[in-house]
Amino acid sequence: MHNEIISKLESALGKTITLLSSFNEKDLNTVPFEGSWTGAQVGRHIYKASKGMDELLLAPTGPVNRDPEEKAEELKNLFLDFSIKMKSPDFIIPEDREYATEELIASLCQVKDKIIPAAKEADLTQLAPLPEGHPLQGYTKLEMVHFMTYHTMRHNHQIEKIGEAL
Repeated sequence: MHNEIISKLESALGKTITLLSSFNEKDLNTVPFEGSWTGAQVGRHIYKASKGMDELLLAPTGPVNRDPEEKAEELKNLFLDFSIKMKSPDFIIPEDREYATEELIASLCQVKDKIIPAAKEADLTQLAPLPEGHPLQGYTKLEMVHFMTYHTMRHNHQIEKIGEAL
């Protein structure tokens, strides 16, 4: 069962890279409509939300006294409901600047190349070692993989909408 969600995460991150690679640099950094991020900013947001997750997954922690996938369906329903607008925590809001396509794609490839092997190696049934006050504190490592998957899928949908608007 863990392999299935890891495969979905790998596919979602691959799709992010493919989608962003299809933009020219001007379009990548163009705000498509009021209230939107640019495609580059969405990519940067995914990067900031995913960076370091490999270390989190591999950090030794303790077991949980519940189904380690208990909150997975809730995450899926929340992030794949495109009718709701979400507000990003400040620490993963992308910087308002021009992004170089190559640099952005390279950063996302690097994150993907670290997270997928870590997810395959880690004991995902353990508690995720998140700092006090983190929005996902109390989640398991497996639920964090679900979070990364559905979060990335949600933003891939956003990138597609940005591409259509340009």
